[in-house]
Amino acid sequence: MAFIAPAGTPVSLTTFGLGLWRGLTQSQLDVDLAHRLAVHGGQRRGWLFSTGRAAMVIALQALRERCDDPNRTQVIVPAYTCYSVPASVIRAGLQPRLCDIDPATLSMSPQALAAFDFSKVLAIVTANLYGLPNALQEIETLARQHGVALLDDAAQALGARHAGRPVGGFGEVGLYSFDKGKNITSLEGGALIASDPSLAAAIDALHQPLPAASTAHTATTLVKLGIYSLALRPSLYDIVRRLPGLSLGQTRYEDDYPIRQYSRVLAGFSSTLLSRLDTLTQQRQRNAEALRSALRPLPTVQVIEPLPDSQPADARLPILAADPAQRAGMLDRLNAAGVGATTSYPCALCDVPEVARVLPVSDHDMPGARQVAAAIITLPTHPYCPSTLPATVVQALAEPSRGARTP
Repeated sequence: MAFIAPAGTPVSLTTFGLGLWRGLTQSQLDVDLAHRLAVHGGQRRGWLFSTGRAAMVIALQALRERCDDPNRTQVIVPAYTCYSVPASVIRAGLQPRLCDIDPATLSMSPQALAAFDFSKVLAIVTANLYGLPNALQEIETLARQHGVALLDDAAQALGARHAGRPVGGFGEVGLYSFDKGKNITSLEGGALIASDPSLAAAIDALHQPLPAASTAHTATTLVKLGIYSLALRPSLYDIVRRLPGLSLGQTRYEDDYPIRQYSRVLAGFSSTLLSRLDTLTQQRQRNAEALRSALRPLPTVQVIEPLPDSQPADARLPILAADPAQRAGMLDRLNAAGVGATTSYPCALCDVPEVARVLPVSDHDMPGARQVAAAIITLPTHPYCPSTLPATVVQALAEPSRGARTP
């Protein structure tokens, strides 16, 4: 049966061929891609890396190199976000601190953030999960008031805007990702953008000696990208998701990933898709808004609305089950209907053992993040979603769970 993948960016045969040709024939394509991303984010410089998490490690190390105060070794991150964020903080030799989130917006709570003792804080990292902009103006203002850096993590939010500014363009340094499921993709890759000369010099010093992507690794990734471009199609994805050993959608804590420069050949794909970013974003926005409109009347779910003056990139649509005990049944019905719904990250970061062991006691209770982890469902919004998706989702979520108690 047809099955809609949870997230992804369609890579047509035309896009694949053009991306491969450009990557093989245009020698400065990676330099041009870095510059275009910097311009997009309103910054002066850009750098490319093997992954978004590798980029985050370098950004944090550069911020540490630039800082004159050796006591500033803490990095505040949202208590609900991708596990790679605290893993990158720890790999950079720094200590993660958790700030609880607002379940209504998924943004780091400005009130919780304002209560921190910033005397040992080096930086704040945003999340902008699923393409929803955080309360970026408030977070940026707090960072400046306390003299700490802001790393605007737009790994899932390339194409989003907040208060008229591009997400990824707030604070001292922004981050984008080209991993699978992101708004443009080459299956791997990430970027940093920044303007401050001292920070740029620190990033340069860390970026230049990194090993280049090997020919063998690039060739393997190209094969995977070709398979991905076919497998993402609804007519094939149901077969792919049933294959053993793929571990699709699983979240693991990993901190042993390589840190390399980005493949110039793979830059051909990201560059080609970046030229279509506006079209891809608009398709996701239309699909997401159709889902929001259909789901708002349902008492079984809470729709997470974008913050005022925000234009999300809608990498996925997050909703919360009104009764978390019913979430498993909702997911079963959605998947039975051919909709790739997920629970996203299964735990608040305070409940991830590798993170919890390095946290102070004050960061061990994050009620907002735990509420989201227990109730979240994400729905697909990518261009392969059919116009019938909202009706299918509403039918699945409105159907009472088997075994539900009656009044």
